[in-house]
Amino acid sequence: MPSSASRTAPGGPSRVLRGTLAAGLTVGAGAATAGEPALTLTVDPGRERLLFRHERDACETWDIPDTPSRAYRDAAGTIHLFQSHHRARSLEGPDFASLAHSCTVVFEGRQRDDPASFDNASWIASTFTTDGRTVHAVVHDEYRGHRLGACAPRDAAACWYNALTAAVSTDGGASFRPAEPRLVAALPRRAEETRGAQAGVFEPTNIVAVTGGFAMMANVVAPAPQRSGNCLLRTDDLTDASRWRAWASGAFATRLPDPYAGDLDPAAHVCDPIDPAALPWPVTSLTRHEASGQWIATMKGRRADGDGVERTGIFYATSPDLLHWQGPALLLEAPLMGSGTPCAPERPIGYPALVDPESSDRNFTTLGDRPALTFVRAQLDGCEVGPDRDIVMVQVRIGRR
Repeated sequence: MPSSASRTAPGGPSRVLRGTLAAGLTVGAGAATAGEPALTLTVDPGRERLLFRHERDACETWDIPDTPSRAYRDAAGTIHLFQSHHRARSLEGPDFASLAHSCTVVFEGRQRDDPASFDNASWIASTFTTDGRTVHAVVHDEYRGHRLGACAPRDAAACWYNALTAAVSTDGGASFRPAEPRLVAALPRRAEETRGAQAGVFEPTNIVAVTGGFAMMANVVAPAPQRSGNCLLRTDDLTDASRWRAWASGAFATRLPDPYAGDLDPAAHVCDPIDPAALPWPVTSLTRHEASGQWIATMKGRRADGDGVERTGIFYATSPDLLHWQGPALLLEAPLMGSGTPCAPERPIGYPALVDPESSDRNFTTLGDRPALTFVRAQLDGCEVGPDRDIVMVQVRIGRR
């Protein structure tokens, strides 16, 4: 299923960015949609490393890790790891053991007060490069209307309208600018039509190469007729943000266009959430285990085990084709960021992602049997999760059932 672009060696040749949109993902024969994952993942608790320590590395108070890890190698072999706030900075170095946090802001949305601009608070959430020079990014864009008085501060979620946009770097990631066209995906409703509840297209995963193109997941939160969940998007051309299509009714044919460009029929622009039983929470990373060919999704969540005891932490699921999944299974038990009632639990975590520092893939989307799990761990400010957050890396072992 994966194209050769997913195995680009460091410093390898540039790949063509266009594919055939009609070439869909291969559906695995007899793939199960429930049950245990095809692979076993276990964490080695004795191999913990801090990639970023806020107390030591932050360039300002709110210079924080606020996304899952996204990494690539540039044309010179330097690794860039993005896991930043809406003032985007990266960690850089020749290898993961030598990554250092840079204070250079390489991208920042203009925080405009117009939701139709899709240029609000903006997080670099996904990156992909074929040559290490031109880097394409998908941006998580937040319009937060409560800051403009559209909602009371205590009802901030009621004025939260999210979309995905595109940015591009032509200097290996030293700087990014908004791409044209800008919009990747939005709800078929305007911000004022969703007021009263958080809504939008959120938290894209990393981009992965597939046959004839590129794919990612994003979490959609929306009123009917759209069902909330993880939607799978695909494009044949990373240079044109308008070419992303969502999976619905057995094909990648659904556009998630600009609702401010004209009136839209919401029923004509919905995506089908992918396997909600196996992927019940937002997917935070997609990687492919090379030996088995299985895709692995990471998530944070909570659920009762077989004895009825609630477990919280990082879960994973596996798939032969990105469409049919098995899981979820618990990978790392820990308290979660954003789950404290009435007070946040001690040292909660979030933003999990799998990455293999030894991967030959320029975008670190392939895994061997000994990859790493990265996540953010917070130190509490009273009962709140504040800016004091670190990036933690632990080693993982992958086996077959």
